Amino acid sequence: MLTLPLVALFANIMGLLGGAIMCWATLDITIPGFLRQLHSPLPGWTFWIGVLKAPTFAGIIALIGCYEGLRVSRSAESVGRLTTRSVVESIFLIIIADAVFSIIFSYLQI
Repeated sequence: MLTLPLVALFANIMGLLGGAIMCWATLDITIPGFLRQLHSPLPGWTFWIGVLKAPTFAGIIALIGCYEGLRVSRSAESVGRLTTRSVVESIFLIIIADAVFSIIFSYLQI
């Protein structure tokens, strides 16, 4: 629950840094100019939406992983089967949760 928001924050920072470097290298846009123009297309809620979604997705992954982990029997085959099942269930539920977030944010006009 703590590390997934940190990973999301790190990925956002690295993506922005990479975009700034590519704009500087290929388009001759300075880093301050990039940062100045960055504020106009991004509304204030963009950061907070990611902060809200990341721990929710982490909770889904943790709950599914714990649930399926407690169902493992005493065989290696059971561990592999239920691990695969937990990954598939987590991906599916994260897609559903992301769709629900999209509907809610669309309704709230965020």
